[in-house]
Amino acid sequence: MLLILLFAGLVASIPAAGDGAAGGGRMEDKDGGLDISSAPSPTEVSRGETVTWNVTVHNPTSKPMKDVFLMVTFDAEVEPVAASIAPAPSSASLFRFEEVGARSFATLSLVVRVPRPERSFVMSRSITGEGFVSVSEEYSTRKEPYEIRCEVAAWGEGTDGPVRNSSVVSVLGEEGAVVKVQETGSGEYSSREEVRVDEGMRSIEISRDVSAEHRPFALDLLGDGSGNRTTLWSEMIDLRNYIVGDFSRFGRGNATFLDGWHYAKLDRNGTVISSGEGFGRIRQAEMIGP
Repeated sequence: MLLILLFAGLVASIPAAGDGAAGGGRMEDKDGGLDISSAPSPTEVSRGETVTWNVTVHNPTSKPMKDVFLMVTFDAEVEPVAASIAPAPSSASLFRFEEVGARSFATLSLVVRVPRPERSFVMSRSITGEGFVSVSEEYSTRKEPYEIRCEVAAWGEGTDGPVRNSSVVSVLGEEGAVVKVQETGSGEYSSREEVRVDEGMRSIEISRDVSAEHRPFALDLLGDGSGNRTTLWSEMIDLRNYIVGDFSRFGRGNATFLDGWHYAKLDRNGTVISSGEGFGRIRQAEMIGP
């Protein structure tokens, strides 16, 4: 685990020639005659797949260059898999070539894996009380696309500073399910909810039991005493199964009372929806299992 963290997130100082101090520059500057390039393969991947970064350091001068160092860092988490040469003992992101010959190349092949986190959880809650209620929830198993940038820098004996380059790999997004719940109103309110989210299966399962009766509520106003406020009940459940293209929305608005149960399951097999009236009447067969 330590190796992964160092490799993926290290913010390192890049020594200048001779003494290890930080240096600046870009590939165009060609300090000391070095050139550097990096090329990933493939350039587009899914989570859990591997990428090979081929980094080339070029010495175009007529003299060999000794103690050439190469620093490789990433702006997003990656998991190291293999490298064509071992990293330096001091850092998993630093590599050393004893010598790069005149008009010659030194190469590093670095294989990393794009992480595939698969979070799963089960949540239960119960709320009972009187007053103003505002509930807003969202559960999602969608994965957004993003990019991983690899920054490389090289310097060697006799150079004035590092030369730099970078390259990017695109990580594809993944469709999943999204459930949004919104409730507002004032008065007596009681609800029970159970939710199961499984990112590995890209599924969401939710059961809700709600009872509410509209009444005004007293609101303390800073500097102005108190006053009664009233809000009719509104309930909206939005189900979006992007895996199979099922989209549903149901609920009630401007209601003086709510009294019902809802159940939904969204996964790669489709969307299942059940609902009915009466608090506490969720059918046992449709409750989320342990």
